[in-house]
Amino acid sequence: MGMFLSVTSIIGKTENDVVNSLSRYAKSAGGGLEKESLLTENENCCVIKEEMGNTTVFNPHAYLEWDKSSEFISRDLNTPVFSFHIHDGDLWMYVFFVNGEVVDQFNPIPDYWEDNISTEEIDQWKGDPLTISRITGSVKSEEIEKYLVRWDLEAEDSKKAYSSDEFGQEDWQLLDFMRKLSLPYPLDDNGAPIGQTYKLWTNELLQRQNTSETITASANESKSNSNKPWWKFW
Repeated sequence: MGMFLSVTSIIGKTENDVVNSLSRYAKSAGGGLEKESLLTENENCCVIKEEMGNTTVFNPHAYLEWDKSSEFISRDLNTPVFSFHIHDGDLWMYVFFVNGEVVDQFNPIPDYWEDNISTEEIDQWKGDPLTISRITGSVKSEEIEKYLVRWDLEAEDSKKAYSSDEFGQEDWQLLDFMRKLSLPYPLDDNGAPIGQTYKLWTNELLQRQNTSETITASANESKSNSNKPWWKFW
């Protein structure tokens, strides 16, 4: 299984602004946000880092509300917000909100989940560097336009979009894109937090965690109570 990751990057807001807004979202979703010293392996670990006038939230691994909470923060703080996602190590993508409304979105493999999608839907995921440049004011469109292309899955080599990049057309190209936009990434090269850690929970996240624990416990019980391999169905 490849990498699954979601981060929310907020333009022009402090860590304190974002913590307060994310806390309001969590409470509205039946949960909360509390400062706590955690490792990223913890299923409720959230890392928040402010740098160069922008703030990024690294969401817990099992958290599936990245778009919902990004939309909430954008509307709540009246500011542009990127909702970034790496899916199974195959691609990176984003949805860009302004004041809670989607203004742009990008997926380099728009037909990843369904082969026969319409041309209109493909066009919706092209990404628009001019929109990003105009709204953020931090980058020229020509400095990011080469990231926002449809990937050629038949190509033998994964070429870098720009000579200064670290990554080619792969999941971690997201980091090159974030750097161009002066958006901090709150983990180091080993996956350890380099920002403040928080415990984040919502009803949806707790339900997912409880379901996962039930499945694991059931599998372990089957393993201990049977001479048959636990992974075989009968």
